[in-house]
Amino acid sequence: MKHLSVLLILTTASIFFVPPLVNAAQPAASPREKNRVRGQTLEAFIQQALTNGDDNDFGPNLSRILDLKPNHRTKGFERLREMCADDRDRSVDVVVEKVSDSEQLKPVWVIFFAKRVLSRATDSVWFKLRPDGSIEKALRSTGKITEDGHGVPGSGVAVDLDSDEARRLLKREFDFWLKGIGLKKKAGPAAPVKAAPSSKP
Repeated sequence: MKHLSVLLILTTASIFFVPPLVNAAQPAASPREKNRVRGQTLEAFIQQALTNGDDNDFGPNLSRILDLKPNHRTKGFERLREMCADDRDRSVDVVVEKVSDSEQLKPVWVIFFAKRVLSRATDSVWFKLRPDGSIEKALRSTGKITEDGHGVPGSGVAVDLDSDEARRLLKREFDFWLKGIGLKKKAGPAAPVKAAPSSKP
């Protein structure tokens, strides 16, 4: 994979565009968070997302970085940092297309995302996978944030992960999503709260 050039320095709208991961300071569960996926395989997980996942799409900036068509339809889930033992916001989106002359959806790509907010910066990883789990693209993006949590324009940079780190971090995400490792248990049922989609880093 080629190292991303300076042309992929992200704007605030792209580096901080996290459609379902908005307002992470709120502990309430979002609609995507209510669906607890515990598939034993990636294939089972994808089918769960196609059946129960929330509708989403990626904006043009993120689509360009991930080599996707703008506003391509996705089905997926999110887990806010309050539910993750490592204090990361997470989402997974299955990029789908309609089967010709049918209402059925077929998976095209699977996008895993995990973001950690540090004192005045974000550290995020992105994985673009084929439905069989092989890696098409693995990126790390970083960016500065202001005291009130907004992205600093021009501070975002994305680079390709090397193969060893990509495999290690992808295993962490598989363990989380497919096995529930690192997913905090809630004390009781939480009413889902509909949050307006916003912007992913």
